[in-house]
Parts: sequence; C-alpha cells; structure tokens
Amino acid sequence: MLCLRVLRGAHRTPLRLDALSLRGATTRGLRLKQNVQISGLRFDSTAPKPKPNTEAVSQLPPPRFVFPERLCVYHAGTGRITFLACLKISTLFIFVFFGFVVTPAYFDKEGLSPTVVRTTLSAVVPLVFVAYTTSPFVSFIHMRIPPFARQSEDMLRRFVRTLPPATELDVTTMSFIAKPRVSKVKVSDLYRVNRRFGIVNLARDTAVENAARKWYMFRAVRDFSAQPSSNTVKRAPWAWESILSAIETQRL
Repeated sequence: MLCLRVLRGAHRTPLRLDALSLRGATTRGLRLKQNVQISGLRFDSTAPKPKPNTEAVSQLPPPRFVFPERLCVYHAGTGRITFLACLKISTLFIFVFFGFVVTPAYFDKEGLSPTVVRTTLSAVVPLVFVAYTTSPFVSFIHMRIPPFARQSEDMLRRFVRTLPPATELDVTTMSFIAKPRVSKVKVSDLYRVNRRFGIVNLARDTAVENAARKWYMFRAVRDFSAQPSSNTVKRAPWAWESILSAIETQRL
C-alpha cells in the first residue's frame, strides 16, 4: 500500500509541473504579444505622416485661355500702316533735299527771290501737312483683360458690355520718324471728339502727363484716329465698337 501511494504521488507531481509550466508559457506568450502590439502602436503614433505630393499638384497643367492677356481690339491694316510709314520717311527726305540742298543753291545764285520762297515752301509745307494729318493715326490698340474674360468669347462679351472705367488700353501710334509710340491710357481718360477735318475721333487730357516730362522729351499724344470702319481685326472685331460705345456712354 505504501508503495502504491508513493508511485501515485510520483505520477501526480510531473503532471502538476507540466500544467504549471504550460500556464507560465501561455502567460509569457500573452505578455509578449501585448508588448509587440503596444510597441506597434507607439511606432504608428511617432512615425512621420506622409507629406502631400506637392510636386504633382504644381505640375498640373495651367488653365487654357481662348484670348491672350493683351487682346488686339483694333488694327489699322498692314498696308495702311506701311504706306503711312513710307510717307513720313519720304517727306523727311523731301524736306532735307529742298531745305538743305535746293534752297541754299538758289539763295547763293539769286539771293532772296521768289524761287527761294517756293523751294522753301516745297520743303516745309509737305512736312507740316503730313505731320498734322498723320500724327494721330493709330496703328493698333491692345486691351488688357482679366483672366475670367479670357476663357471664352461669351465671357469676353460680358466683360466688354460692362466695361470698367479703369480698363487699360495700349494705343500705338507713329512718331515723327515712323517709330512706334505706345500710350498707356484708361478707358475713363478718353472721350469722343471730331477734330482735324474729321480725322480725330478720340482725345484725352495730357496736361498732367506733359507737366511731368522733361523739356527735351516729346509731348504726350493727345488726339487719336481709330475709326471703326478702319478696323481690320478678325478676332473679336465687335470689341472695338463696344469700347467706343462705352466711351461715349461714360461722358453722358
């Protein structure tokens, strides 16, 4: 009997040890798993957040516009511009030839005679007439339009229909030697007139601008000749007539 009890106790002791070791291993496995999960959460919280791809946003194609920022609303025509430029230069040559070659030769030969007077007038009269009649001639006009008006012709029509007075116009004329001169004006600065035998149809006040210029500088262009019938613009040809209507309306 004593031997049987000893054997039974010997069998029960390893079973208890195995159960205890199994429980310890399970507890250690659970603790290790919890530690791994906690460390993973800490890593997720401390890891840097991915930055937005700003390069992809910056590389987006810009919006497409139908019209440029400086829209040409008036063009007098290449043939007319070329003819007037040649006329100005030819008049200068005529003035130099009759004024500094022919007239001095007759004056040395005849003195102050009717021939000298005629040659002098032949040099001065064409120069003055061409300068008086062609100085207000406008070659082309560009209008600066906002981005929303450049998207479509319908948006441009809406903008021109309610044209702001502060809209800028770049008016290009020809100087005394047929060199382009650009006058930056606002729509509110212009008003309708009828001067120089009906050649001039627009004018502005240049007193302030001339006062700020040096004495050796050319005076600012006051009169402009930009008749609607002379406009040869093929893209939005209605724009210049609408601008003239807005200029006439703002003076009422």
